[in-house]
Amino acid sequence: MLGWLISAIAPWLIHLWSRRRYRRTPWAAMQYLLAALRETQRRVRLEEWTLLVVRTGLIVAVVLALAEPFRTPQVLAQLTGQRVHRILVLDGSLSMGYKRQEQSRWEEAKQVAAQLINRSGAGDGFSLILMADPPQVIVGSPVFDQAEILREVEELRLRHTSVDLAATLVCLERVLEMGSQELPRLDRAEVYFLTDLCRVGWRPEFAQAETRQAFEQRLARLAQKARLVLIDLGQTEASNVAISELRLLDPYTAVGQKLQLEAVLKSFGQNRPAQPVELWVNGQLAKRITVDLPADQPVSVLLDTIAESPGQYLLEVRTTGDALPEDNRRFAVRNVKPMFRVLCVDGRPSGGWAEGFAGAADFLALALQPADRSTATLPLEPEIVPESALTEQDLSTYDCIFLCNVGQWTRSEVRLLRNYLNMGGGVVFFLGDRVQAEAYNRLLAGGEKPEERILPARLGPIVSQSPGRLDPLEYRHPILWAFRGQERAGLLNTPIFQYVRLERVAQSQAQVVLALGNGDPLIIEEPIGQGRVILVATSADSSWTAMPLWPSYVPLVQEMATYAISGQTRQAEVPVGQTLGAVVSGAEAVATLRLTPPQGQPVELRPRWEAGTLSWNYSETFWSGFYVAEYGPPVGRQEAFAVNPDPRESDLTKLSESQLRQMWGPEVRFEYHTQLDSISPPPEAGAPPQRLTQLLLHLALGLMVLESFLAWRMGKGTE
Repeated sequence: MLGWLISAIAPWLIHLWSRRRYRRTPWAAMQYLLAALRETQRRVRLEEWTLLVVRTGLIVAVVLALAEPFRTPQVLAQLTGQRVHRILVLDGSLSMGYKRQEQSRWEEAKQVAAQLINRSGAGDGFSLILMADPPQVIVGSPVFDQAEILREVEELRLRHTSVDLAATLVCLERVLEMGSQELPRLDRAEVYFLTDLCRVGWRPEFAQAETRQAFEQRLARLAQKARLVLIDLGQTEASNVAISELRLLDPYTAVGQKLQLEAVLKSFGQNRPAQPVELWVNGQLAKRITVDLPADQPVSVLLDTIAESPGQYLLEVRTTGDALPEDNRRFAVRNVKPMFRVLCVDGRPSGGWAEGFAGAADFLALALQPADRSTATLPLEPEIVPESALTEQDLSTYDCIFLCNVGQWTRSEVRLLRNYLNMGGGVVFFLGDRVQAEAYNRLLAGGEKPEERILPARLGPIVSQSPGRLDPLEYRHPILWAFRGQERAGLLNTPIFQYVRLERVAQSQAQVVLALGNGDPLIIEEPIGQGRVILVATSADSSWTAMPLWPSYVPLVQEMATYAISGQTRQAEVPVGQTLGAVVSGAEAVATLRLTPPQGQPVELRPRWEAGTLSWNYSETFWSGFYVAEYGPPVGRQEAFAVNPDPRESDLTKLSESQLRQMWGPEVRFEYHTQLDSISPPPEAGAPPQRLTQLLLHLALGLMVLESFLAWRMGKGTE
């Protein structure tokens, strides 16, 4: 219809065609007439041009009225120079994967975000924040290319983490400040939260009152700086089934033993009879059972399979049948070995078995591999070496190290132990007459470098008096669980002649396993690095104690070895969002590394070299599943890690608008909408357009009257 605007040139053509043509003829009487015309020439020309413009405007007004134009707030904002900084905050937590019919909350959030972008003005800037734990600023500085921001939204992936609201607000405030500093021409800011408003993420818990106060102050500042709009995509009654926990019941597994797992399932919102539960081993279905799940009550399920061969077992428990599949799987990794190797370092070696039990580690080696294998908790293969041979061993080939009456330490030996603990190894110290307490405290107990501490306690003076009956401290520690109810085993009556008084390191995780009758610790343990350290205040032989001659010695040594070895399983399983990493021994330090996440392409990692060892870490563990590290030549082996989702996200209970307003307070003003409202575009952009047809018709009528009046006035003036 706008093509008819070309008809507006018709008055101009008529004007040019109708111009008077005349010949010049000298005439004396015309001189007087020309003089009179010159006086009125300007007035006549102005009237003619005015009439021409009115007639042209009349045609333009009629054509535009028939085209039915309208105006929108964006057009007005552009005409007046008002531009908006719109910040989209998308909730990327696991609960957003809940599907309502065919579309998940996450897909709906991305769709709403796209609509907000498409309906915004051409001069508006956009930023994008992913609300997760930790949050991520995808686009910080405002961008004005709608295609670019749409592409960023489309490429976002749902994570399996929870939500850190406090950290998200920190990122949001930083983005607002960045926009105001870099682009002051943006007149105002609008923040859109697209979330399911789950209570787990939107009701943060603070350990200190100062942290809560800082959170509330930041929230109040954001409400003053920007217009806050919350779009609730959650549902009030959303049921869900989740595997909230998966535990390996045994800290170790040898070939031929059972792999026993305990899975905890919970149904939120409704009863679920005959819920299927499956155990998958190395990608193959190993067992399938059904279990009845009452509403909102956890149920434990026991699953097992036989470890028929050595190697790394990838264990997965699955369930099905609900709208949130991301929390229906949990993962575990277990290394199965034919034998567990134990290195016994003897600080006072004997001449061999022919001389009897003269060495500090001779009794210990017999307890680790007793003649009666039925008394052993796991298959152990001890190897005794002298103190001087410690640096010659490849410690990565041993599952546990026992250090018996080792006198002194060099810095290189301490570094070897530290790296071994970082790889998840277990170290057990037995003291004795050759131990130099000053060297232990300086090099091992953090005397010189507290950050490199290995021992859970400092060594004090030697005590040479009987402390009386031992105190098991109610058998609270796992090392003593085997003795619970077995008071006749003789553990509590073990004679102790001499021991080193231990002083537990303050503000550490050290725990007293077994105490003497006078309250002094006899056994202390602490997790160090990825491994565990156990410190025994007396000797491993019969020089300071009758313990090696007591019937409780073999089970106690077996339990200490088991507990020390079990530290290796901790580094193979981490919650989603936490950093993966490992330390490789010096023999493998030239390896290249490639990590394959559960979803996506393999990632080449750049290892770090530290003290002759290779260490690496990977922080983008935002999705649950198995992460497989492949070590290149000369190692040529694989190592798997299990990453599990946050179980808190399985509870889909959401906050209501009134609860959120009460929690934030009246000073924090925000707009609340749901997916049922017509709120996809911003409120200004969503206002109905204003039609201009009627206004243009009134204008055309006025121009028509004006044209008639001007034509009559001009015609009268020429009479």
